[in-house]
Amino acid sequence: MKVLRFLTIVSFLALIISTKISAQSGISVSPPRTYFALNPGESERKKIMVTNVSDVHTLELSVSFNDWKYDEFGGNVVSEPNTLPTSNANWITVLPSNTFTLLPKESKEIEVLMQVPEKINAESVHTAMMYITQTNPIAGQNKSGENIIFSIRTGIKIYQRLNIARDTNVEFTNFVYDKTENRLVLNISNEGNVWSEGTIRNEIINQENGQQIKLQDAVFYSLPNDKRIVYIPLPKDLPKGSYIVTSTLSFEKDDQLKIAELTFSNDK
Repeated sequence: MKVLRFLTIVSFLALIISTKISAQSGISVSPPRTYFALNPGESERKKIMVTNVSDVHTLELSVSFNDWKYDEFGGNVVSEPNTLPTSNANWITVLPSNTFTLLPKESKEIEVLMQVPEKINAESVHTAMMYITQTNPIAGQNKSGENIIFSIRTGIKIYQRLNIARDTNVEFTNFVYDKTENRLVLNISNEGNVWSEGTIRNEIINQENGQQIKLQDAVFYSLPNDKRIVYIPLPKDLPKGSYIVTSTLSFEKDDQLKIAELTFSNDK
């Protein structure tokens, strides 16, 4: 028999998660995601710093846009611009130009102008992927010594929501033990109006001897209306017995915690 329990807890501790982007490919961007809270007919500018981390190569760069969304496992799905109902690719202009040059170690700020049309659809958020692509490929060698030509591309997620009160409403909808795959399966639904991100921390306790085992953490990203499936691997040598697992989701921008508990028996 399994027991499933979901809890919501408001924490009084500030949750601070720092995000750093290091571009081994040769481009560093900050921030890697840009957020706008705008109503229909409104506009705003945000700045993005782009750095050429190479010591020797000058980069010729071009900016373009695609649509994107998450799949059910949190992976990025990129499609042609203006093909998704959540697209805002047509609302964005890059200033002063969508092409620019960076000398070795040089940094430049570009401005992203978001102009929301007077009439938009009923989607609670709209997104785009802004790509910065190198247009002057560089000759080099791979680890095997073979000659190759390579260029650099990095993506920045652009996110717009209405300028209304934030509603962080992420719910656990199911929690099961997958005996065949030796893992736990957690189902999550984003029922709020904001992009939610955080970390799911997992721990199991052997009910017979009280032994605690920390499981692998899972990073969580979701857009409003997303349904997410999170796989939590169990140890291959997990002893037989009855266990209680606790999964705690902490958010980056909200002091709310979500907790799911499951009781299961491992008789393998």
